[in-house]
Amino acid sequence: MKSSYLWAGLIGAIIVSWFVSGNLVALGLQEKPDQKPVVVASPKKKEKLFKVEARLFGAKMRQTSLMVRGRTQVEKQVSVLARTTGIVEQADFEEGDTIRTGDLLCRLDLRDRKARLAQAKAQLASRQRDYEAARQLYKKKFASAAKMASDRARFDAALAAVEQIELEIGYTNIKAPINGIITGFEGEKGQFLQAGKPCAVISVFNPLLVVIQVGERDINSVKLNHKASARLVTGSNVTGKVSYISPTADVATRTFKIEISVSNPDNKLRDGITAEVSLPLAPVKAHLIPAGVIGLDDDGQIGVRTIIESNKVKFVPVKLVGQTRSGTWVQGLPDEVTIIITGQDYVLSGQTVDVVFSAESAS
Repeated sequence: MKSSYLWAGLIGAIIVSWFVSGNLVALGLQEKPDQKPVVVASPKKKEKLFKVEARLFGAKMRQTSLMVRGRTQVEKQVSVLARTTGIVEQADFEEGDTIRTGDLLCRLDLRDRKARLAQAKAQLASRQRDYEAARQLYKKKFASAAKMASDRARFDAALAAVEQIELEIGYTNIKAPINGIITGFEGEKGQFLQAGKPCAVISVFNPLLVVIQVGERDINSVKLNHKASARLVTGSNVTGKVSYISPTADVATRTFKIEISVSNPDNKLRDGITAEVSLPLAPVKAHLIPAGVIGLDDDGQIGVRTIIESNKVKFVPVKLVGQTRSGTWVQGLPDEVTIIITGQDYVLSGQTVDVVFSAESAS
């Protein structure tokens, strides 16, 4: 009897422990849940990057030049004026002739100047005798100092009159003051010239000047004695040096006048010919890149799309400084830069791309 009680108590303890553990399935009080398979999430596929072709470009020192249009101009032009009035009696030259310093351009008639000179000389001789006599008498105390001073004044006036007439006679011979070419001639034989009117215009063609106007932004790049070359519309090519830089700008155009002196020993180069002048400037650092890689950003800036760290795209503005058959010279880039040469129109700044480097060597 005791053993049966023992077994019943043991079985009851087991049932209570099952209830306490909450395992109702084991007791048959709850249905067994369905067994569902565990699903493991597969990794996301890697995003495909846009592929571009790029090339490494290096900076080079480039000899730049300033291209300006101008014209030729005579180095000097002198109007030879008549200094006295008269009719031209002799004229041995005409317009276009080459002359040298001292050549007689034209001779005016003397009119009554010879007679006036003879009269003035006679008056001078008389005044000189009077003055000498007064001076001797003054030494002997027979004439006053006032008398001697008065005679001296009349003598000086007579001497001045003679010199004046001699100058007028000298002015009748109008001579060339410089070497050059006659580009204007009014002293034809029989022509009446008044004082102050030109007998001839002489122009100096050697050296010849090429005159240009340079803007205020470029004027500091031009120096005296800098070499320059010019191509004339006539087909001639000339070289020279900067001989003059205007210290003041033209008020209307804000440009500075520059003169380039060009040798013209045979006077073959003419005045007033249009010229295209090239002024070499100091070498600058720049990149030579294909013209096709240059584009615009959203703000309309000119530039190129480059590759920076982590294969990201970056737009870099550039300044165009020259054009050649090999490409375009630009400034504003790092010394070494990787530029997209294919696909640049389809990518944006900040975008990560798949970069394929060009087999062509860096420029």
